[in-house]
Amino acid sequence: MEVAVVLVTLFCYGLVVFLWWYFGTPIYLFTLWSGHIGALAAPLWAYLYAVDYAADLSVLQTLFGHTLFWPIFLASAWFYSLPALLVFGLYRSNWWFPNYLSVVLTYGVFLFYHLIIELLGLRMAIWSYAAAGLPLGLSHALLSAIMGALVSLGLLYVLLLVYRFGWLNMLLALLPTTLLLSLLIHGLLGAPLWIARLLTAQTWAVSLGLASTAILLVWAAHIVCSGMERVD
Repeated sequence: MEVAVVLVTLFCYGLVVFLWWYFGTPIYLFTLWSGHIGALAAPLWAYLYAVDYAADLSVLQTLFGHTLFWPIFLASAWFYSLPALLVFGLYRSNWWFPNYLSVVLTYGVFLFYHLIIELLGLRMAIWSYAAAGLPLGLSHALLSAIMGALVSLGLLYVLLLVYRFGWLNMLLALLPTTLLLSLLIHGLLGAPLWIARLLTAQTWAVSLGLASTAILLVWAAHIVCSGMERVD
């Protein structure tokens, strides 16, 4: 599994080097670097959302009292950024245009991508969810995919905003983006759910937390879709 992650990461770096040459901008490379920085929050989400990783994964560092694994750090380069970069490439090639409907459909594609990644990770026992199932039969994998797709969509929005910047300003804007989006979506918008899970195991509290998180996620997605619609 770790070999596959390394190969995919190397392929993505090769792809962004080609895109840099083709489009004349390093924005694609900066976005992969942003993904690596976003991985710094992975141990925190593992704790808050009760994610257990395979014991045989190579360890990179321990953060927040939890382990950051090498494969997770490497895969973070493309986990959120790959779908955003592909759609951004279509935008630069005039094959994709940001109106509200197209952005909603793009989010659906991102959701499918993240759901496939989640299911592959579970099937290959790379990670698992230790917490009990969510109310209304919602799976942890689906919730994670919903949040992941929103991070990717937010990253695409930032790409559309900064691609005309100078290289230094572009770098400074993009490097923290994935981490900040992850903190916003998994941390802040997901707070009603994970706080309810940590403070009490009562079904009604978890249901209320899940409903609140769902409303916040829909609200955030609407803001991103509306904002991208106004991108020149």
